[in-house]
Amino acid sequence: MNPKTVLAVCCLLSASAAAKPAGPASSSDDEIKDLPTYMKRFEKLNVEQVLNNERVLASHLKCFLNEGPCVQQSRDLKRVIPVIANNGCEGCTEKQVTSIKKSLNFLRSKKPQEWNRLVKIYDPSGTKLNKFLD
Repeated sequence: MNPKTVLAVCCLLSASAAAKPAGPASSSDDEIKDLPTYMKRFEKLNVEQVLNNERVLASHLKCFLNEGPCVQQSRDLKRVIPVIANNGCEGCTEKQVTSIKKSLNFLRSKKPQEWNRLVKIYDPSGTKLNKFLD
């Protein structure tokens, strides 16, 4: 196992012992006030690596779907989902939008059940996230 994978597994194990599932961001304390700055924390995230690692992807999905603990990265990503649903990632760079669309399209095509549940949580109308992807 490479060092990044070992670190990710350690983070997942320690977080699963202490973290509680959280709902979608809703209070003003959870509001992202400066999306472009907030999104910079994900610039080094290897989307391909996450999407192709079933264990890491499952951990993120459990967090997003309020079914399991959230490690910090999952919690940070989870806060972005309602923003994307509401404004289509306005203020994101082209690279960020490409990565987000790649991730969401992957879920929509490869994990349709999880995608449908995610849409119900973050986009109850069922139109905004799909419109963002089209």
